[in-house]
Amino acid sequence: MVIESLNQAYIKLPQLYLVEASSDHKDIVRIKNSFKSIIKELSIINYDNAVWDDTYQYVINRNPRYIESNFVVDAFSSINLNGIHIYNSQGEQLWGKTWDKYNWSAMKFLPFEQPSLFVKKNILVTNKQVTDNDGKPVTHAGFTLLNDKLVMYAATSIFHANLKGKSNGTMVFWRFVDNGVLADLQKRTGIDFTISPVKTGSAVNVVGNKALNVEGYRNAKGIITDYFPYQVGDGFIKFSYQAPTRQFDEHWFNHAAMITMLLFTVTLLIVSLLIHYFIIKPIVKAEHLVNLVIKNNDLSVRFNSERKDELGQLFYLINRLLDDVSSKEQELKSHNIHLQEISRTDGLTNIANRRAFDVYMKSLFENHANLQVSLLVCDVDYFKKFNDFYGHSLGDKALKLIAEALQKNIHQSTDFVARYGGEEFVVVLKNTNKEQALSVANNLLQSIFDLKISHKKSNVAEFVTLSIGVHSFVISPSQIYDYYFNKADEALYQAKNSGRNKACYLGSVDL
Repeated sequence: MVIESLNQAYIKLPQLYLVEASSDHKDIVRIKNSFKSIIKELSIINYDNAVWDDTYQYVINRNPRYIESNFVVDAFSSINLNGIHIYNSQGEQLWGKTWDKYNWSAMKFLPFEQPSLFVKKNILVTNKQVTDNDGKPVTHAGFTLLNDKLVMYAATSIFHANLKGKSNGTMVFWRFVDNGVLADLQKRTGIDFTISPVKTGSAVNVVGNKALNVEGYRNAKGIITDYFPYQVGDGFIKFSYQAPTRQFDEHWFNHAAMITMLLFTVTLLIVSLLIHYFIIKPIVKAEHLVNLVIKNNDLSVRFNSERKDELGQLFYLINRLLDDVSSKEQELKSHNIHLQEISRTDGLTNIANRRAFDVYMKSLFENHANLQVSLLVCDVDYFKKFNDFYGHSLGDKALKLIAEALQKNIHQSTDFVARYGGEEFVVVLKNTNKEQALSVANNLLQSIFDLKISHKKSNVAEFVTLSIGVHSFVISPSQIYDYYFNKADEALYQAKNSGRNKACYLGSVDL
């Protein structure tokens, strides 16, 4: 009886606590990784917008068309942001906008609109930091406390897309850490946890894993608590959750134990062998497998056990946990791919946006030398008057119908159409000369007219119409596509100045 009691108290329970603690530790790591992943996603989107020629040029010339084309309220909504701000190299705000995400009304948040010394020193990127990074873009991202508000942010130095030259400022994306962020974090981990900011100096132990005691990470009520540090500033994000129900009995002195101990006194040798075979050996094997998972991050490891007792249940739960972690990793990969698609899709018309057009043209010039291409730059005639008379809701509906018509009237397998900004669209036709391009342009003019979208304020027709500028060229590695786009844009202005509702070609085919 004494030997069995010792076996329960010093062998079985410690091993079970160890396996349970390993599972709890995995949950803690998953929660911390969810904080890292949500910040990484924000950093990717922020980097894509900061390391971009249009952003770089905006800091220089302050062209309002850049803001109107890229940062209307639906842009904030699509990537779930409270604020976007652009600063010059001296930390002075050139442009910024802050929205209340619950009703999408404009609001103020002074820490970013009138950046304090703390924001300039810790969040904005300085020229020295870029220099120390071998002249490459620098991104600061994480969580911090501003005006007693917990925020997540990403700030990237503004560069040309080809990383040439030097930085000329910082672009900041941010949002408040509210219930929406918490729900996202909970979904990523599959754990219903709570969060709260903790300032340094509070009466808590903020050193990670100090909660581990002889019986694991859980307190007497089964609550697990740990901390995720701010990227800048003193403090932490405290997270807590109710641990899963313990799958083994902590009380060693029970009816089954008494029977086992009585049998142990009669058949000491047999019971010793049984204990070793059915308990100690599986636990040691389980420990070895758990260590493999931790050391190699090998989520394919599984426990092959048909046991129906507490250990069998524990092995089953560990297998479920590994399945869940693998599934979450796949979901995260899919989510990242979806984010990339969102960043290159126009939120209103669901066709390619200007960024996707830039990427498409760069790929075309890099991989298709000597290919004959035609560019069609299309603009809706008198669209401002349309919006003023019919309202923005019908204006948005008209843009959607126009985008659909443009897509239907090109060869989607070889050609490309994108919303360039506002009421402007661009069409790319491969293997198409001047005459063919003008024919396509005229077909597009007719297809838009055939939509018969009433436009009582138009000076050229009773329905909505387009003006189209056309330019054809052969791709040359020594030239950039902006040159040819400007030619098509000049042709567009020629079409507008000569009466609108027509397609014009400026100059001859570049051969």
